[in-house]
Amino acid sequence: MSTKRPTIPAAATNDNSRPSSHAPNVNRFPTHEDRSTTHPHAHASAHDPPDEEHAQSSGAFPHEKLDIYRVALEMAALAKQLAEQIPRGHRNVAGHLQRAASNTVLLYAEGAHRRGAAQKRQRFVESRGECGEVAAAGDLIIVLQIGNAARAVKMKQLANRVSAMLTRLIARLG
Repeated sequence: MSTKRPTIPAAATNDNSRPSSHAPNVNRFPTHEDRSTTHPHAHASAHDPPDEEHAQSSGAFPHEKLDIYRVALEMAALAKQLAEQIPRGHRNVAGHLQRAASNTVLLYAEGAHRRGAAQKRQRFVESRGECGEVAAAGDLIIVLQIGNAARAVKMKQLANRVSAMLTRLIARLG
């Protein structure tokens, strides 16, 4: 008994040639080139950078929905830059600064994911405490002259904004 091998249509073969535009497009998913520029409705492509307003309001996680998250991340990035410039003799200040800035962001995010008001409130209170530590580290940078004073002031302003936002969130939770 002889067995015949089934024939595979040309479009389904594994070579890298593309089917011609004259052949029916049966075994191929649409590619980026297949999209018409006159598409009936506008939508973002995976290759297009998201616009900032849409990116901030459409986060998949609860902590991404409020402006506090963006400001806290900006504060943490500035804290990292400042910490990297602090001289060796004051590395403890740099370490505290980076941990406090990171903890501000992380505790806020953790609180945003909690279901109960008491748990949310507790994490937000802890985040606000870490934010105060960031501001104090900024003061140490200025007083001890161990970093860029202008950047330390900017970081303190961001910490103040984050702290105020956290205070409002805490007040809402009663």
